[in-house]
Amino acid sequence: MQESGLKIGYTIGENTSGKFQFVISDESNIKKWEYVYLMIKGEIVIGRIEEVVSKSELMNENMDYQSIDRYSSNGLNDFVNICISTTLGKIKDGFLTQSREIVRPGMPVYPAGDDILQQIFSFDPEEALDIGSLPDNNVKVSLNVNGLRRHLAILAQTGAGKSHTASVIMEELLKKGASIIVLDPHADYVFMKKGVNGEIYSDGISVFRTPLSTGRYTNDDVGIVNNFTIRFSDLAPEDVKGIMDIKEGYTNLNSIVDDIYKRMKGRKDLADFLQTAESLPQEDYRKIRGRLAFLNKIKDIFQDYTTGITDYLGPGKMSVMDLSGMDQFLANYFSYRVLSSIYDVKLSSEFKYPVFVFIEEAHNFVPPRNNSNIARMIKKIAGEGRKFGIFLVVITQRPGKIDADVLSQCNSQIILRVTNPSDQNAILESSENITGYLMADLPSLDTGEAIIVGEIVKMPAIVKIRDRETRAGGSDIDVIGLLREAREEVRKRNDPSEVRKKTRDLLGEF
Repeated sequence: MQESGLKIGYTIGENTSGKFQFVISDESNIKKWEYVYLMIKGEIVIGRIEEVVSKSELMNENMDYQSIDRYSSNGLNDFVNICISTTLGKIKDGFLTQSREIVRPGMPVYPAGDDILQQIFSFDPEEALDIGSLPDNNVKVSLNVNGLRRHLAILAQTGAGKSHTASVIMEELLKKGASIIVLDPHADYVFMKKGVNGEIYSDGISVFRTPLSTGRYTNDDVGIVNNFTIRFSDLAPEDVKGIMDIKEGYTNLNSIVDDIYKRMKGRKDLADFLQTAESLPQEDYRKIRGRLAFLNKIKDIFQDYTTGITDYLGPGKMSVMDLSGMDQFLANYFSYRVLSSIYDVKLSSEFKYPVFVFIEEAHNFVPPRNNSNIARMIKKIAGEGRKFGIFLVVITQRPGKIDADVLSQCNSQIILRVTNPSDQNAILESSENITGYLMADLPSLDTGEAIIVGEIVKMPAIVKIRDRETRAGGSDIDVIGLLREAREEVRKRNDPSEVRKKTRDLLGEF
């Protein structure tokens, strides 16, 4: 490629193979986050502007207001605009490779045009997942589906767009025929079977809900919902302990459950379990009575059929596990049941297709130093799952509250706005792809803008996530609208004509 002649500046001062700075003309409208290039030995070296500085030797910080006012009024100014850029690499066969070239002062700098950028941010259609575009132009940005083999983390504070971003990736994976499992504690994804206009988006999307899920939305809101049920006789003692929230360290309660199983002589169903428990020594029965009452309270989950893996796993199938309204330990149990079944069929090669597991609110399932069944399973998938074709997408607004090993196993990150310092530090410590400049940009990102780094992109990028094709769920309540309705209700309650009308409706005319 020849130099275009549209140079916007010249390199100045001290530069390295990783960073360079250049002065720009007063008329230049180049902005932070935009891309530029240098021509070095006939090759294109790409840089991204990390900061734009305007300074003046004449009007410096040691001058008072009156002096600066006098200079400015007389048009005396010697300001200079300097861009500080990170060297991203040189273009070779459509890919970026590391550049070790010397950037000397006085080299022309050019704006990277859409043709250059589109080449960098595109992948072969078979590999590409359409995620959005660069914020200041129409250059489309794609993710490389192969990059998901090393796991992905979507990190953002509440309201920044993490669920929206995850939904866009799910949409793209479905188009590729992917098998997707979603652990959904707040019913953020239960409407995805519908398009934005209410039409059916995909017959391959199913929602599973246990009888324990109070559900953020009713079945009428969501549409067809599949019941996730269990036949009690299919449960091992360890399963029952998990449902009753009896942890490994609870030695007495563990031995009591084992004793009940040894005593059972009937159908091995819930009624048999509870009836057998009543024959325990009184001291043991008193210790476990509260757990037995809870088991009886949730008896509706125990049906004549155990939901099997073929019900929720298949090529081109996306299954949303609606865990909303459930206590965390129950959500943990059902999530463990699903993930362990998937791990087993992948380990044995019974299911040959790749499986993508999205875990919303991941910090609740695998917090630091946690040794629960679900935490151990997630850690196992993070460490070994890619060898068998299980790929994680962990989603959290509290990266500082998730197990550091799991987060560090995610070689790609999509990071939306994050302002909490401890969460920023957790991100910085977990990824070698995050620079100080990128971290500094996190609080300034608009809703729906994300920094994307890692193996899913050819180079770090700040991207405006595209619009969804599916209906959103999990949005915040409409406080203004509900308060408006509340005021109207108060008005009617205090309006004499409304009171008379209500009286007539109750008592009739008199």
